[in-house]
Amino acid sequence: MASYLDAESAALVAELVIQDIEAVTSTRKGKSRYSTPLTDEEIAFQIQEESLRLMLNDLRLAQSIDRALNTDAALIIAAQATDDDYRYATALERGEQPPEQSEWQRLVEDPAFGTLEVAKTHAGVDDDAAVDAGAISVSTTGAESSRGLRTACIICGDRIHIRVSIRAPCQHYYCYDCVRDLIRSCTSDESLYPPRCCNQPLVDTVFLPVLPLHIRTAFQVKSREFGTLAMHRIYCPSPTCSAFLGSSESIQGDIHCSVCPTSVCSQCKQQDTATLAVRAFAAEQRWQTCPGCRGVIELHTGCYHMTCRCRTEFCYVCAEPWKNCTCPQWDEDRLVEVVQRRVEEEMGPRAAVAQPVAFQRTVQQRVAQLRDNHDCDVHWWRRRYGGAQCEECYHFLPEYILVCRNCQLQACVRCSRNRL
Repeated sequence: MASYLDAESAALVAELVIQDIEAVTSTRKGKSRYSTPLTDEEIAFQIQEESLRLMLNDLRLAQSIDRALNTDAALIIAAQATDDDYRYATALERGEQPPEQSEWQRLVEDPAFGTLEVAKTHAGVDDDAAVDAGAISVSTTGAESSRGLRTACIICGDRIHIRVSIRAPCQHYYCYDCVRDLIRSCTSDESLYPPRCCNQPLVDTVFLPVLPLHIRTAFQVKSREFGTLAMHRIYCPSPTCSAFLGSSESIQGDIHCSVCPTSVCSQCKQQDTATLAVRAFAAEQRWQTCPGCRGVIELHTGCYHMTCRCRTEFCYVCAEPWKNCTCPQWDEDRLVEVVQRRVEEEMGPRAAVAQPVAFQRTVQQRVAQLRDNHDCDVHWWRRRYGGAQCEECYHFLPEYILVCRNCQLQACVRCSRNRL
């Protein structure tokens, strides 16, 4: 069957065939007159040798281009991004409006920067062209090498073969382990459903075949639940069951739970006493109720612009759809508190005591910036090295955190790609 040889294997095969041709033709030298025309076999050997030598030259050229894409291109991009970062920092220091993020900065801040995929994408070389330039199609059943066909997983950063990876619609690659972990997580965390990257849903026909049976089954079951509008979902009212029963749009009358012997009206969706007690407690704590799914929400950090796990956007103060009310968009004390915590994580826990002037100046600058950019529609990420906590999933990242240049939100790679 047809498969691909990597460049080194193809070159080795070509050299061995050339050696065989030379060995055969050398044994025939001197055994016929000089003027004797070449036989068809000898002409065929000559043509094959010339073709193989041309192919070897093409392969060496392709390897040279590939090395340049993975070394020189990355260095040039990094140098240009450094200059752009300097201009950005200078503008902030002077209190001026910083310039927009350049293409070089976006490339460097991509977690996959420096990989074959990013370099080739920037150079205008797609995967198929890269494969054709560095490999040849042959009829073989041998194992194929992965050199020249690897990229980095956008989540964990591991080098992976593009043939055993999942490519998202945004052209980012996922290793199988990260895909499985994402699907497993989205079955228990609705904020990750539908599974997506860069706000573009992953195609289920692409990732379902690589899932173990138990994860695939759980995903298909949860897809039925999460794919139903929250306001139309019906659950078993028994507190020890709470199974999803279906949609109130398609079911009329009483519904009998298939897990326990409880029935529920599809229209009134009666609630148990425990749920009523939780709602009463939420009202005492002044927590808000999502107008979309009726879920209870507590504001921990950020402005009053709430985005529920059901994707409903509303005001935390009055629960009206976002930007349909005259409520304040943030609480000043809460905003200052969040900024101080972020600056402490960046400068160190003792910065307020050791460098009080610099600390307060940085806090004031960040507060002013956050007032203007608290409602960030599109995040503009940069890496900040050093340990920090993701403000979405609360996991601690020991090496680096992604920070939005606009709203200053701190997020891990997983949340920046799959949740926000």
